[in-house]
Amino acid sequence: MKNTVHDSEILSYHADFENSQLIMFVKDEENRKYKVIFEGLLTFCFEHQMPNSIILDIVKGEVSNFISEKSILLSEGKNYFWPLDYESEDELLKYLNEKKLNYYELQASYGLNGWILCSHYHIEL
Repeated sequence: MKNTVHDSEILSYHADFENSQLIMFVKDEENRKYKVIFEGLLTFCFEHQMPNSIILDIVKGEVSNFISEKSILLSEGKNYFWPLDYESEDELLKYLNEKKLNYYELQASYGLNGWILCSHYHIEL
């Protein structure tokens, strides 16, 4: 099984809210197509969405860092119950930890980058 996404091109992605998944369709340097499936999806945010985006890496970060790094974004979304209804950042952190959600940063060498909050991800050929 493939265990790296480095230098893979993003062909498309699909948010499946019914099944709490984000499915990313990619192609590696040998033109082999595969899927990166993020399970237990809570939310995600991508920037610089464009054709031919190349993944550098997917890095697991600390959920507490997510809250501090994205505090402005969280504050802007809070009145819209995004990513969920919570009173304080401490309450949000407690929820994320109780649900065993992880913070993954999608780093691009070209194009699309962003982050995903989900339980885990795997690569499927």
